Amino acid sequence: MDTTYKDDRPSMTVESGWGFTKALHPEDRNRYTTQQSLAIAKGQPYEIKYRLLAADGHYHWYSEQGTPVIAAGQIQDWIVSCTPYHEELASSARQPRDEPLKALQESEQRYRSLVIATSQIVWTTDAEGRVDDMPAWRAYTGQTVAEVKGWSWLNAVHPEDRHRTAVTWNRAVQEKTLYDTEYRIRGADGNYRYFWVRGVPVIAEDGSIREWVGVCADIHDRKRAEEELKISEKRYRDLANAMPLIVWTAQPNGTMDYYNQWWFDYTGLTIEQSTGYGWQAIIHPDDLSECLKRWNHAVSTGTFYEIEYRFRRKDGVYRWHIGRAVPVRDNDGQILSWVGTATDIDDRKRFEEALKESEARFRSMADNAPVMIWMSGTDTQCNWFNQPWLEFTGRSMEEEVGDGWAQRVHPDDKEPCWQTYLKAFAARQRFEMEYRFQRADGEYRWLVDTGVPRFTPSGDFAGYIGSCVDITERKATEAALKHRAEELTYLTNVLATTNAALEKRNQELDQFAYVASHDLKAPLRAIANLSQWIEEDIADQLNAENRRQMDLLRGRVHRLEALIDGLLQYSRVGRTATATELVNVQALLNEVLTMLAPPPEFTIAIATPMPTLHAQKLPLFQVFSNLISNAIKHHNRPNGNVAIAATDKGDYYEFTVSDDGPGIAPEYHEKVFGIFQTLEARDKVENTGVGLAIVKKIIESQGGRIYITSQEGQGATFHFTWLK
Repeated sequence: MDTTYKDDRPSMTVESGWGFTKALHPEDRNRYTTQQSLAIAKGQPYEIKYRLLAADGHYHWYSEQGTPVIAAGQIQDWIVSCTPYHEELASSARQPRDEPLKALQESEQRYRSLVIATSQIVWTTDAEGRVDDMPAWRAYTGQTVAEVKGWSWLNAVHPEDRHRTAVTWNRAVQEKTLYDTEYRIRGADGNYRYFWVRGVPVIAEDGSIREWVGVCADIHDRKRAEEELKISEKRYRDLANAMPLIVWTAQPNGTMDYYNQWWFDYTGLTIEQSTGYGWQAIIHPDDLSECLKRWNHAVSTGTFYEIEYRFRRKDGVYRWHIGRAVPVRDNDGQILSWVGTATDIDDRKRFEEALKESEARFRSMADNAPVMIWMSGTDTQCNWFNQPWLEFTGRSMEEEVGDGWAQRVHPDDKEPCWQTYLKAFAARQRFEMEYRFQRADGEYRWLVDTGVPRFTPSGDFAGYIGSCVDITERKATEAALKHRAEELTYLTNVLATTNAALEKRNQELDQFAYVASHDLKAPLRAIANLSQWIEEDIADQLNAENRRQMDLLRGRVHRLEALIDGLLQYSRVGRTATATELVNVQALLNEVLTMLAPPPEFTIAIATPMPTLHAQKLPLFQVFSNLISNAIKHHNRPNGNVAIAATDKGDYYEFTVSDDGPGIAPEYHEKVFGIFQTLEARDKVENTGVGLAIVKKIIESQGGRIYITSQEGQGATFHFTWLK
């Protein structure tokens, strides 16, 4: 049993296990062990009061509470706390009932203070797993109390993890077991991070669950590092396993600690048999001594290692390999490990011996080659095939010699194949051809057949020798690539046609918008002018109310003109290309402020330094102009403050425009970006409701995003991103 103690006892020597009972007062010792053993046996919470001998030589009263931690229906741990208990209140039968409660409350207060001091998300639910509030969770996710109540907190969990999380949590609550899982949580900035989550039921004295307590620990960086490490490790393993040779690593002292898959496939050894110095068992006895001598020298001197030796394959055959190893050093030159390879050179050695010794040795080598080999004489007839060829066709040597092999060539390829061979034969030239050849199971496989003329040492023509390699998979890949290329060409043509049609529609839309704007604004200007003339003509007959109404009429006309201009501007966002240039944001903001001419009562603070980036200047100008203008126009005081800042986020910058105005309630954070949406009556603040819609459309057309952080009465901050 594991027991976790929160020990507030004075300094003393506490032995492991039950040894600390030696410090108990003799009158309390038997009672303590009896009560605690009984509580543990029943699996029930307990409280025991006793006196402990302190370092000052005096006994002090303590109250010990123990609570079981239950998982999978079993007690996994005990949480035990030991807190001081005032001596003057410790007389056995007359202890006030409120003092243990006070000690318990103090213990709980210390626990909650510890929770607040951690950087993790700590949470509690009721016995049924329902959330009333999770302040730490809300602080991280940005959710409101209403958004976390009950099971609504799941909306901050990544959509791919949400169902699994809900099922796991529901199962833990229903089965009253330990809740242990991992999932991604969306932070207030919109980014998801991985968290390890664990929850345990808190058991009441009657054995029922009083509540659930849990913690969410941020493991995102660890997960990312683990993933990167897995990817790197997999890449290395895949590369090593893909190599047609043995790859191994060793510790600085020369002890082997890794082999690629080729080693195990080749030798038939297990991991246990191979690690350490087990590799020595497969070295040919005649080569082992020299092998160890060179390896020990390389390890002791840190020099390059190379040797030729024979390895025993899993079928018992020894094959020649060339072994090489190099030390891997750190920045200080210390050897971290050794990386080595063993390449099968047995075929090469056999080939060399065959050329030197006899045709029989050559044929033995050819039978062990991983390709199909054939030979022909001066009469064009084939007179020999190696074993892989015979295994591929499932026929005997007698059936294949002469022109028997041609019976396996696909009927459509037989004539071209034969003509290519005869033409090269007559010219004594190398040839290469592709044809379909029938395998023993009846399937036709694509082969690439390469033949070269043979000549005797005296220069006389002796026939041809050739090799065939199965390229069926390669041909299938080439066909698939060709098909994909044809699809891509078709889609490119379709896209070009679509783009042309879209461009034409955009031009027509621009022309229509221009004409519509001109036709709509002309009568508006006439109305405004006419109202002005009427007012001038009967100026002496108009009272104050009539003048106010004439001003109101012209204000409506001007608002309608502004609305038409805004709609035109909104429709053109993303369709009018402007050149990309190097934009100094500080200088651009100065131009914006010069144009806006903000009231002197407003303070505009621009954080420095502002970035310089390649961008389309006009759209960025429009965004800042609208946001700064809105911050001033919609302020609830004649004086105010506006702050502009920028943060480098790697691939993009995040800009903020903040004010200390009336703020925006969370329920309107998205609505304000809708076209024609305003938060104040147009009679109070002249506004078309198009500005923020234009800002959002511009930013999104540039590949960015915009959002608001604000509470009503606390000012507002507009965040938007802009790609570098």
